[in-house]
Amino acid sequence: MTAAIDDVVRRRVGRPWCLFLDRDGVINTRIWGGYVRTWDEFRFEPGALEALRVLAHWSPRIVVVTNQQGIGKRLMTREDLERVHLRMVRAIEDAGGRIDDIRYCPHLEAEGCECRKPAPGMATGYLGENPDLDGSLSVMVGDTASDVEMGRRLAVRNGGGATVRIHTDHDPAADHTSSSLAAFATEVQRALDDHSAE
Repeated sequence: MTAAIDDVVRRRVGRPWCLFLDRDGVINTRIWGGYVRTWDEFRFEPGALEALRVLAHWSPRIVVVTNQQGIGKRLMTREDLERVHLRMVRAIEDAGGRIDDIRYCPHLEAEGCECRKPAPGMATGYLGENPDLDGSLSVMVGDTASDVEMGRRLAVRNGGGATVRIHTDHDPAADHTSSSLAAFATEVQRALDDHSAE
């Protein structure tokens, strides 16, 4: 466990903050060149359900932020996406985890909207609606450089925050890199155990 993850975990214990999670490639397996349009196409990443149970004990709020331009391309509807999300949330809750909210951007990349990552609009919108949360303690977890960039832009807006890259290679642009959401949750749990033992 690195000093970075230890700091990320410890300084947030007992404080009001939000964990923002990318979906495809983090919670579920990404369909490269395509979109998860139905529940039959949705596959949880190995260990993701257990990871979300662990993270629910650490983070006061967990919000999924996901680009879904398949809607803008008319390959799926909002209703299709929301049906998938409903099943996803139920499965996570059945496993002992939770998702407090889901924000998605349905727009095409070419539209340049403020809600499409790497812009931080999905996260800033949620934080604006929940002023009890300390935005400077936000953590963004994602598997792409765009997710990391969103986290960095969010930190600039809020005067602080952390980014975690889910990737097999170290990302120097992120505050911490973990190989999977499951690995990240294991590191969080170790830091929590060390903190409680002090």
